[in-house]
Amino acid sequence: MQTGTEFLILSGILTVIISAATGLLLGWKWYKQEVRLTSDLPLVFSISVICQAANSLVLTLCNSGVLESTMELFRFRTLLIGGGILPISATLLQIWAPSHKKYHGRTVILLVMYWISVALLGASETIIMMLAIPVMIGISIMMTVTFIITWKTGRLKEVRSELLIASILFAMASQVLRISLMSTSMFYIPDVLLAISMIFIGLGIANPWYSREKKNRHEEPPLVAQTVE
Repeated sequence: MQTGTEFLILSGILTVIISAATGLLLGWKWYKQEVRLTSDLPLVFSISVICQAANSLVLTLCNSGVLESTMELFRFRTLLIGGGILPISATLLQIWAPSHKKYHGRTVILLVMYWISVALLGASETIIMMLAIPVMIGISIMMTVTFIITWKTGRLKEVRSELLIASILFAMASQVLRISLMSTSMFYIPDVLLAISMIFIGLGIANPWYSREKKNRHEEPPLVAQTVE
């Protein structure tokens, strides 16, 4: 059990570091763009990952005994989780329902109101998780389908869709297994999976391969380019 606790705390610290670094990197990448939109993936994922970093920090402080695990703190963590997933819903609406933009704002507001109500009014941790996890899974499934399509069609080359798919699957597994493993000797596994998920998000969105490929194409001599064509 001691080893499990050490894994739990170490994976939590790793998740905080990776999430914070990834969030700042993506935020900086968005800021450096010539054209900046609030729906841009770097900004959306930056907000999402930074909220996840804050949530992981609170959870790690609880696991290490610095903070006491209270119902109020759990409600606060639920709000942080909402801050991580709800911005993504706005982007998904723009992708899947571009012709119904007038309903996008209302839908997001309803989701936010639902999440806040669940976080603040839920009678217990179990009830809050039962009401919140379906929303998380629904958004995660939509994200997975979206990136499967972009992966198969070769669209959205700025990101590595396959890595983002892996990230979503690891994050979903982390949330689903958290309840069932909470009282077992494998209670640290969800946090390890979450740390792996953050690594995949950072690599998938930053996509250093795309930057190198783009640079190589620009540096390629015209004659070589014509020969290849």
